[in-house]
Amino acid sequence: MGIPIEESEAIAERPLPTWIFGGGGFLRYYLNSVDGGVRASADFRFLKHHSLGLFGMLHLGDDLSEVGIDYRFYFLGRLMQSGHDDFLRLGISGLYMEKGDETFFPPVISFGYGRDILFFKKADLLGRIQLSGNYIIGEPVSKRQEWLLMDQEAHFLLSLEFSLMFF
Repeated sequence: MGIPIEESEAIAERPLPTWIFGGGGFLRYYLNSVDGGVRASADFRFLKHHSLGLFGMLHLGDDLSEVGIDYRFYFLGRLMQSGHDDFLRLGISGLYMEKGDETFFPPVISFGYGRDILFFKKADLLGRIQLSGNYIIGEPVSKRQEWLLMDQEAHFLLSLEFSLMFF
């Protein structure tokens, strides 16, 4: 004789995902303009509130690429029960850029806030949105401003990222 189990109770017992991988897009604001690109990442959630990850970003408008590591601190660690989990992000990366005939690889420090959102209770899919500030140490990014007849440079970038992640 089988007793039916409510689906919400069975879903609430699902463990937190350990490996999360996926990709998406991003928008970056710097030098009075918005640039976009694509992002790929893989995370390992080693404790309820902590994860480490690798990421790569490719700008579509400029000759910029970025590769780095992320640390995330999750506030609640209740993604499977509540359907969402907020986090603080600290990232260290290297930026590849071409300026004129030269190539530069300055380090980047980033700090941000984000949220993982579980779209469907039974699916192994979540959405991630994060807002972060990125500071370039060393050689700044630059853009040619025709109306100023010179190049403008910036060390600070503001990023908004959207991703679909699988686990």
